[in-house]
Amino acid sequence: MARTLTQDDLEAGLVGGIFLSAGGSGRNSVTKNRRTGQMALDYGDVRLVSLDECDPGGTVITATAVGAPGFANWEIRPRDAINAARRLVETLDSPPVGVICGHVPGFNAWLVAAALGLDYIDAASNGRGHPTVKMGGMGLASRLDISITQVGSIGSKAEKSEFAVVTHGDIVRTSNLMRQAAVINGGLLYAARGPLTAGFIRENGAPGAITFQLELGRAMLAAEGSDRVGATAKFLNGELLVVGEVVENDVAYGGGFDLGRMTVRGERGTAVLGVYNEFMTADLDGRRVATFPDMIGTMDPVTGEVVSISESKPGARVAVVVAHRSKFPVGKGALDPVVFPEVEKAMGVDLRSYL
Repeated sequence: MARTLTQDDLEAGLVGGIFLSAGGSGRNSVTKNRRTGQMALDYGDVRLVSLDECDPGGTVITATAVGAPGFANWEIRPRDAINAARRLVETLDSPPVGVICGHVPGFNAWLVAAALGLDYIDAASNGRGHPTVKMGGMGLASRLDISITQVGSIGSKAEKSEFAVVTHGDIVRTSNLMRQAAVINGGLLYAARGPLTAGFIRENGAPGAITFQLELGRAMLAAEGSDRVGATAKFLNGELLVVGEVVENDVAYGGGFDLGRMTVRGERGTAVLGVYNEFMTADLDGRRVATFPDMIGTMDPVTGEVVSISESKPGARVAVVVAHRSKFPVGKGALDPVVFPEVEKAMGVDLRSYL
């Protein structure tokens, strides 16, 4: 049933969503995400609606961001998310009925919903962080006959800082252009894309991703300190892979992505975590135990706070939690074989054979 999101939902969505960002967010993004979510609640009602309540033919847009979350030098503002969505809506033949996020936390989509008077659909492209638009494309990377519009927007005319890009075509070529626009903006920009129908998202996206995010967050908030790590793994039907010291983190920004490896050494062994914006692989003593879109996340083993890749400096202690992709909502784009070669080439690892 449709309902209006509350302050309690904001706090649950914050902690659950930051964990599900799979290393892209952590302590350093709590304030920004809370501020954006609060701005949405203050702006107007944010109504969460299930896909079952939507007309299958109703137009839905996606509010997202493109670029590298942790190591790049970027500056974006919440208004940029609204402006990108407004520019996209101007190109559509029919007004949208709702908005989804690319992946959680998704508070920029809360803000778009409030500002444009749209329903916030209980779905996402994926229920965990993904590094490329194509992986969040819900299978469109294999459907080059389908065209979409993607819009990025930064700055304002009043401040003489406006920069916008509007591109139309298949998701592969338009996504490449959006990535270059993010690079021009220092590594990240707010964006919107569409149109898709509610029926398409039901079949190809990650229905229920927002409810899952909120329920995970409530389970995490119900535990304190080190107990939160165990509560997170339990809710996900996953496992605590290793607790130990970060002995290496060579992740660096380049070409629109954060790329590298993070190594954690603990009593259970040595975990090597491959990074392409988010955690993509986890190997324990040379054996692959998790591969995107499996969930891989890191937490402070003492406080239970989620910690990002960029915050996990050598010498820090982290707990690594993993869970199989069947335990949370995942869209078809995260399992589309055609989206993996560019990531495998950049990381120098095999992903597809583990799907």
